Amino acid sequence: DVQPGSTTFDLYIKEIVREMTVKSGQKCTAIRRALVPADRIQAVADSLAARLAQIKIGDPDREGVRMGALAGLEQRDDVRSRLAELAKDNEILFGNTAALEVIGANAETGAFMSPVVLACKQPYATNAHDVEAFGPITTLIPYGSDEEAVELAALGKGSLVASIATASPAVARTLALGLAPHHGRVLVLDET
Repeated sequence: DVQPGSTTFDLYIKEIVREMTVKSGQKCTAIRRALVPADRIQAVADSLAARLAQIKIGDPDREGVRMGALAGLEQRDDVRSRLAELAKDNEILFGNTAALEVIGANAETGAFMSPVVLACKQPYATNAHDVEAFGPITTLIPYGSDEEAVELAALGKGSLVASIATASPAVARTLALGLAPHHGRVLVLDET
C-alpha cells in the first residue's frame, strides 16, 4: 500500500540505507533482503541509489563521513566473495566494487567497501535466501501479494528481525502474523 513519495516510503528507504551503512552493514539485524512489491522495485532502487550516492565513506573522524571500514581486510575479502556469489543470480543496481573514493584514508589498504544494491529477477530461485554477505549489501526481491511476501521471507530460514513498512493496519496484521514464526522480532514502520 506504500507509494513512492509518501512519508512511509521515505522512512522505508531511510531505514534500508541506515541498516546498510551503520557499522558498514556488519550487524546481525542489518537488512540483507528487501522484499518489495514488484511494481515498485524500480522506485525503491532509484531512491536507494540516490541516498547511497550521498554517503561519504572513509575515516569516521572526518567531517561528513557516514560510513567507515569493515572489520578488516579479511572481512572485506569475505564480503566481496559473497557479493560475487550473489551476483550470479542477481543484478548489481548500485555500488562500485572496483573503484572507491574514501575520505581521510586509503581505499587500497583500508577495509572499505561501497554499499551495494542488487535485484533478483526470479524471487524463488535467487541465492539471496541462502547467501549472506556480512557487510553493506542488500538484495531487492519482488513480490506480487502479501502472501507471497511471507513465502519469500520464509525462504531465508529464519532471521532475527523483519521490518514491515505499511500505512495499513490490515496489511501490518497479515504480514506480522505471517512473518512472526520466522523472525525473532517484527518491526512495523509507518509515519506515526
